[in-house]
Amino acid sequence: MKFRLRASALAVLVGTVVVLAGCSKSPLSPGDGGSLGRLMPPPVATFSEDGTVAYVWAPVAQKAGDPLPSDTATVRGVSRSCDMDGEKGGTLQVGRFSLNVPPGALAGPATVTISMPDSSLMICELSITPQSANGFRVPVELTADLSSPALADAHEFTMYLYDPSWLHWDNLLATSRVDGTKVTTVLEHFSKYAAGKAGW
Repeated sequence: MKFRLRASALAVLVGTVVVLAGCSKSPLSPGDGGSLGRLMPPPVATFSEDGTVAYVWAPVAQKAGDPLPSDTATVRGVSRSCDMDGEKGGTLQVGRFSLNVPPGALAGPATVTISMPDSSLMICELSITPQSANGFRVPVELTADLSSPALADAHEFTMYLYDPSWLHWDNLLATSRVDGTKVTTVLEHFSKYAAGKAGW
């Protein structure tokens, strides 16, 4: 009798596991939030001169500031810096990325820099000096402009933050918002960011 009860309980348990497994996504799918899905690099948007949009996997095994691999895209690096008064804030634009630093976000004067290793690839490096200013009292926002003849809206897009400690990109979907063909996210600090599809 005890054997039958144990066998029945085991059968129910196995059946439940099978049903739950059948209802979930594979942990290997790029859009999955599981630990294996996090390891997949995001598909980052790249724009040709005629506005055609394509996607490349974001590089993962690089330190901040390292150049992109030569096979990722044609290298056309751009960079711009701006001295900002923390009390006044300011804006800065490089390529398709723009940064909005509201008044009071910085504790004092600082130099803010946006660098794109390739102006056609939606990856940028944000830096600030002094380094002690890399934390904000008021939210700072980064916007990616994805407008092109081939893209009517950016509802399938998000921003990503590169984590060099774990060599992966964090999806910032929870803090990103879409307005037409622009994707904006709130920043906690300056680092390496990318704009691409939320899933593949």
